[in-house]
Amino acid sequence: MSCILTSAQWQLLIALCFLAGEVQLALAEKLFYGSLASGEIDELCELISNEFLMSGIEESFEPNSYGLELELLLDAVNRGRGQES
Repeated sequence: MSCILTSAQWQLLIALCFLAGEVQLALAEKLFYGSLASGEIDELCELISNEFLMSGIEESFEPNSYGLELELLLDAVNRGRGQES
């Protein structure tokens, strides 16, 4: 079963994966088709978490608006873990 992301979440994930390289773009494609292994989900989650730490929090350590988008994306990608066959 494929992971359900909003259009905005897909765009954000593709942008992050594009900047990270071909391997991560391939993971995004596998996520779209619902064929990611648990370890591959971990890789995408790590990519999203790293982006959150670099750009998603304010000096007060509260998430900014971009950080909130990243948190929702992370939750959606993680939801795919429960849908593995």
